[in-house]
Amino acid sequence: MDFNSPSTWIPVISIALLLIGYGMRARAWAPYCMLAGAFGLLGVLVYRVSVAIG
Repeated sequence: MDFNSPSTWIPVISIALLLIGYGMRARAWAPYCMLAGAFGLLGVLVYRVSVAIG
C-alpha cells in the first residue's frame, strides 16, 4: 500500500467524513460532511473502475 498516493488517502478521509458526520448528526453541518464523504467514495470507485477498464 502506497501511503503517498491520493487513491489511498481519499477513501480514508471519505470514510472519516462519513463517520464524523454520522456521529455529529444533530449538528447542522453533519449532512454536508456525510455528503462530501459519499462523493469522495463515489469518486474513488469511479477512478478505480476506470483504471481497471484501462
